Amino acid sequence: MSRFPLLLLVALLMVATACKPANKAEQLAALDNAYQAGLLTRDEYDAKKRALTGIAEAPAVASSPAPSPSLVLAPPLKAIPPPVHAATTTPRRASIVPPPPVKVSATPGDANTHEAEPAPLAGCEDAEYKSGGQKGAQERFFAAPPEMVRRAAVAALDSLDFNIRKNSNKEIAASKKRHIGAIVGAGGERIILTFKETERGGQSGTRVIGQTKKNFVGHMSQRTWTDAVLAQMACKLSASSR
Repeated sequence: MSRFPLLLLVALLMVATACKPANKAEQLAALDNAYQAGLLTRDEYDAKKRALTGIAEAPAVASSPAPSPSLVLAPPLKAIPPPVHAATTTPRRASIVPPPPVKVSATPGDANTHEAEPAPLAGCEDAEYKSGGQKGAQERFFAAPPEMVRRAAVAALDSLDFNIRKNSNKEIAASKKRHIGAIVGAGGERIILTFKETERGGQSGTRVIGQTKKNFVGHMSQRTWTDAVLAQMACKLSASSR
């Protein structure tokens, strides 16, 4: 079989396949048969195969090494100052200074003042009076009849703020007044005076025995008033004899 008829056959096949859509696999099979039969050279075979498959021969390009990325220096970092926070200060407590205590001058009859030490009233001078009060029974001789001495005792007890509870010819019992707002337990002392007509050194007169009794409640705040009452009685008798 001559070369020309075979080429013509291949061309007809190519035309037929071009006119009639066919599978690429069939076209490639026909191309392979023509190549094996010696109808096509290697270059012709490759060219037609590329035409069928649509693969173009990519020109050989010398692969050049990828350019190394240029070293880009980052700009220096700026020092960022730390955030300024408002200084938290603990508020200081205002020191509270208490005002100085107000001194209250003691006035007679003031219920808020301390109980004064038992004593006769101001202006009364009695040589036998002993300040501070003596415990137990106290005895005193007055050169005056019992009735006069008893009246002096009533006046003295009233002057020293006592309430008379009993008043007889031989005995007087009285208690110290309490005041609202006074020291707890202050006041309430009881004094008992007994009278007996007697004679001393050839002089007639009256012997008075006095004794202060304290209550169980407020015992520490109460005073012994016997000496003060006896001294006040002496002042009353001295004033009445003038």
